Amino acid sequence: MGTAVPTHCPYCALQCAMTLTAPDGEITALDGGTPTVPTVQGRDFPTNRGGLCRKGWSAADLLQHPDRVTEPLLRGPDGELHRVSWDTALTTIRDRVLAAQERYGMDAVGVFGGGGLTNEKAYTLGKFARVALGTSRIDYNGRFCMSSAAAAGNRAFGVDRGLPFPLEDLGTAGAVLLLGSNTADTMPPFVQHLRAAQAAGGLIVVDPRRSATARLTDDRLGHHLQPTPGTDLALLLGLAHVLVTEQLTDTDYLRERTHGVREIIASVASWWPERVAGITGVPASSIRATARLLAAAAAPAGRVGLERTSSPAAAWNSTPMEPTPPPPRSTSHSSWACRDA
Repeated sequence: MGTAVPTHCPYCALQCAMTLTAPDGEITALDGGTPTVPTVQGRDFPTNRGGLCRKGWSAADLLQHPDRVTEPLLRGPDGELHRVSWDTALTTIRDRVLAAQERYGMDAVGVFGGGGLTNEKAYTLGKFARVALGTSRIDYNGRFCMSSAAAAGNRAFGVDRGLPFPLEDLGTAGAVLLLGSNTADTMPPFVQHLRAAQAAGGLIVVDPRRSATARLTDDRLGHHLQPTPGTDLALLLGLAHVLVTEQLTDTDYLRERTHGVREIIASVASWWPERVAGITGVPASSIRATARLLAAAAAPAGRVGLERTSSPAAAWNSTPMEPTPPPPRSTSHSSWACRDA
């Protein structure tokens, strides 16, 4: 029987749990030989509950992909890449880094990480950049896709990203609002956490397209709002207007846990549903029905997708979308509170 190693998928932020099993007891070959491709199995975990998407199921196949680089390559005078020893590669990197810093300063060298790094690797990379290289120039691929969401999260919660509650808590929500997110295609294991909202008819998908996620609202399982591209902020302000004017907010909760409520009320006063309908193309009746659904549901929740966090005004667009953390589960009454506008 092979060696089974519990681990997690290396791709998206859902961090689905998986188990890798290699029949010969070796997960990879470190001697330059052909690596053993382990068998991938989903593992029970709060986020994926044993499920994986096609990226997770096929993650180990990359070990034997013909384009995978397994040894150092150095571009020669002929412009082609040639195999070199590790000693040669590391010496070349060291010499060129030192030469660049000597000529242009310590910040002439930058380090670029990635969202797929573990916490430990990200910490080590940061220490390597600042201590070993002495550079302040370190970044990662999330600068474009997540920095605006982080700004909104900091403005609303003081936490730069992520859900302000455990993912499995979505199973207690009577309504879930997905805006700019096609999670049915990009994060399939996530969909199972939406079943309670679907059963209550409370899955709300905001997307101009008829996406796979939007189709999850079919058969009266929810509502699909299709605003004109670029008008999602106006739609959110319209929802907030209805919540305020119809007195659907949890005033005690807002008073105890938020600040700036008066400013919010003033800022949404001019965004009545008929005006928002003229801007977004979403009927005023749908705007009112959606706001009332969110207000009436138990522990509503929201999720922001990359389509919203990658736009020029994304930090402002994401801020009103940030959900107020749901109250304790023993509390039956709940609300949707817009933090900023």
